[in-house]
Amino acid sequence: MSRKKKKGGFTALITVAILSALTAGGALAYIVHSDQAGQRTASSLDHVPGDYQAASPESILVESLLEPQVEIRVQESGDETGEHLRDDEISLYRDEILSDSLKSYCYDHLDPEEQRLYAEVYGVLRTFGSGRLLSTTDPDQLKKVFSCVMLDHPEIFYVTGYSLTKYTRNNVIEDIAFSGKYTMSEEEAKAAAAQVESVALSCIFNAPEGDEYEKVKYVYEWLIQRCDYVLDAENNQNILSVFVTTDTVCQGYAKAAQYLLNKMGIFCILCEGEAMGQEAHVWNIVRIDGEYYFLDVTWGDASYTFNETDPDAPTPPEINYEYMCVPYTEIAGTHMIQETVTLPVCNSMRDNYYVREGVYFTDTNEDQLANAFAKSYDRMKDTVSIKCANASVFHDMERFLIDREHIFDYLRGNSKVNYIKMEDRNLFLFYLN
Repeated sequence: MSRKKKKGGFTALITVAILSALTAGGALAYIVHSDQAGQRTASSLDHVPGDYQAASPESILVESLLEPQVEIRVQESGDETGEHLRDDEISLYRDEILSDSLKSYCYDHLDPEEQRLYAEVYGVLRTFGSGRLLSTTDPDQLKKVFSCVMLDHPEIFYVTGYSLTKYTRNNVIEDIAFSGKYTMSEEEAKAAAAQVESVALSCIFNAPEGDEYEKVKYVYEWLIQRCDYVLDAENNQNILSVFVTTDTVCQGYAKAAQYLLNKMGIFCILCEGEAMGQEAHVWNIVRIDGEYYFLDVTWGDASYTFNETDPDAPTPPEINYEYMCVPYTEIAGTHMIQETVTLPVCNSMRDNYYVREGVYFTDTNEDQLANAFAKSYDRMKDTVSIKCANASVFHDMERFLIDREHIFDYLRGNSKVNYIKMEDRNLFLFYLN
């Protein structure tokens, strides 16, 4: 790899898979092809060249998405409590919200009272407002709607939370005044937005002309190749960390994916929850030709290191496609969803990466294997993935390719092959060189 990536979520998954596989006989191994006496011989599969270094699951670094910084004040109601937004202002902000259907998913799933509040919050944040009275007196409703605004609008990158003042009489809230917590001035935000737009347009200009799947794949790869996972990076909770500084965390990856794909006319929303039973994590849901899929760019950034003294040891691939366009069944074991509003159902495999790339196997199909390896060679790739539909197919594939050494039928001149197997993911990764 040209860059040493920071350790992230995928590291832990790989580590767990390899450790469990090692006890069963080896996950990363050599197979040696010998022509002696016309026989192929395989080295012991419990041989692991070098030391596979990775973070433990406890060190996955994830950030909370939608626990905003909230500052609360309480004052007695009086004559000067602030001003409500006018109906014409609310109407203007609502028109702006509805002008792009790709940026109003949460808004569309609120009731009319919440939609009015959404327009008010959106309007205050868009205009760097402060002290405006809202139509609600319920702080919990405000928290939900604020989260919805931030979920729908990655371009509001200059807000970290909000402050509210409760105006009470006899301990009853009569009004709530709302202000955004801004990280920069309006002028600074406009300048930063211009930087973001410039980089985003350059990215989009180079996007493929293909279908929606190809565009999603392009953005997935572009973000991973551009960014490093850095926990303490400046602006790591917003898109500036991707488009300006290139050091980010899960929220930055997810919001940048949303920002780019929406600009390309592709439905993409944020999904929040927990990863590996730990703190909050953020990823995406995308729609491709009418079907919905999960997309986790953070975990696609294969952020592991490989400390190796053996010169024959392989270099880990930079991109992990396990989290590109997957259904709920593929992500449920590691990601726990927290719904602010009802999310689309993700149950299709049609545009899953492995399916689209022809490396998803429902049986040990020799013609499909030949095509998969040939395609990778023709594209000058370093590796080829073999994703099996279930554990039964995985073990059949292992017996065919490894135990019976048919892997050499598909390699071009190799006398040995390095490979990784991830039994918990039903996945093989073979190195071609």
